[in-house]
Amino acid sequence: MICPGCGREIPDTGKFCPGCGQPVLQTAVQGGITEKTNKSVKYLVAIMIVVVIIILVLLGLILSALRHRDAGNGNSTEAWSEDRESAEREDSESGEAAGQLAEEETQEEADAPVILAAAPADYMHLRQSPGLGEDVIGEVRAGQYLLWKGEAVTEEERNFYKVTVEETGQEGYLNADYCVPVDYRDDPKLLSIVDVSDALYTYDKMVEDIQELCAAYEACLSYEVVGNSVDGREIYEVCLGSPDAQHHIFVQAAIHGREYMTAQLVMRMLEYYGANYECGSYQGHSYRELLEHTAIHVIPMSNPDGVTISQLGTGALYHPEIEQLVYDCYLRDQMDLVLEEDMNGDWNWADYFQQEDYDREAEGKTEIISFEDYQRLWKSNANGVDLNNNFDAGWEEIALKPQPAYGNYKGLYAVSEPETQVLVQEALKRNYEYFLSYHAKGQLIYYDVNGNTEETSEKSCALATDLQQIIKYKPVNTQKGYNVNLGGFSDWVQLQLQGASVTIENGRHPCPLGIEEFDAIWYRNRESWAMLCESLYE
Repeated sequence: MICPGCGREIPDTGKFCPGCGQPVLQTAVQGGITEKTNKSVKYLVAIMIVVVIIILVLLGLILSALRHRDAGNGNSTEAWSEDRESAEREDSESGEAAGQLAEEETQEEADAPVILAAAPADYMHLRQSPGLGEDVIGEVRAGQYLLWKGEAVTEEERNFYKVTVEETGQEGYLNADYCVPVDYRDDPKLLSIVDVSDALYTYDKMVEDIQELCAAYEACLSYEVVGNSVDGREIYEVCLGSPDAQHHIFVQAAIHGREYMTAQLVMRMLEYYGANYECGSYQGHSYRELLEHTAIHVIPMSNPDGVTISQLGTGALYHPEIEQLVYDCYLRDQMDLVLEEDMNGDWNWADYFQQEDYDREAEGKTEIISFEDYQRLWKSNANGVDLNNNFDAGWEEIALKPQPAYGNYKGLYAVSEPETQVLVQEALKRNYEYFLSYHAKGQLIYYDVNGNTEETSEKSCALATDLQQIIKYKPVNTQKGYNVNLGGFSDWVQLQLQGASVTIENGRHPCPLGIEEFDAIWYRNRESWAMLCESLYE
């Protein structure tokens, strides 16, 4: 071995260096240590070299991957531009497709037929061509739905629609006056409370129905008793919608006894709006929205005693002395009532009390009305007062019958009757936007009255015009040459309250109306309340 001190060779068995005398053991230890140190250094260097190689390999792989990705994704300006153009092209194509689809949907909506409901009093003929010719191809009855694509033709001063009858698929022309627009098609099965299978809709049945309806639809229907009739019957008012609504509409029906189908109509309408309160809509507004905004206050039977006399006779009254009053009226009126055929071909008892020189025997019309038939004609209340001549609206000028009668007696003084007083009382309770009075017959809407202000005339005319669009009855201006008496509820509203008021005359045949007319009246009036509420919606 070599001495680390002087570099001389030392024998393997020597303990000291022969040159410098340094002990061999110490040198060996140091040499071992040095040798071990050298080995450690070499080991560390090797590890470092391996680590560097691994790092370099990884960097290479990463760079390669990045180059591959950039090449695939168009990292270059050219590739990025191509992808952008592709994306923009796809977006453009998608936009064009969406626009085309929207146009197609709009066109489909434009091409979609309007839904109408047939509303003739009896039936009407479907014809191959417009007019009243002999080319009849079918019959259409009230309640049948029609599909109309907007084609209308005027022939013989009448408008005719070209329609398809939904039920049968038949295509032809119908008189437009008997085709009513439908905005919402309800489920008739929801209406099961108010009976419309029989025209004899009595006061007692109405009271029962009011209570049942208000219990079933308490979210939108409530009622109160607002007065009493001459014979002691309670007069009910039903509120449809929120009593705290921003706007209010007043409705009264059956002010004339024999026109009792109007009570049945408004009761059915109360049920309709109650049953469809959550699901029904008009012009995009739900019935709930409309009725929370506008409440409709309805007195369904303004003259319950008159209705009872016309339906059931004087034997159904509470006070027997009224029977004698009615019989006395019969004795006075019987000679003035003449059975004759009217312009519609119906036989009716016409009243000739204003024609003193009328000679019925000379005319060959000698039949005398029976007491039973006379009671059916009854319009007045239990005092023999025609309530629609009893209001303080030109009352003094009314020249009708001088004594109690089945109709046309104005009473001893204006607003003398308890039923009239109730209507005045309730009409004054709120600032009503519209007043509707339901009567029968005529298929007309009376508006305006002699003595109105210009503003009131315009409001009344506007209300009648709006209703005409949905009910399809002809508006009649009573101020311009139409011979009607004043003293009516609608007259009083316009002259005293300057309110927008109309009288809606329903039905075509003589009163009392038969149940066969109800469907036509129903489909005409069904959505009219929603239309009025929508007109007030803000």
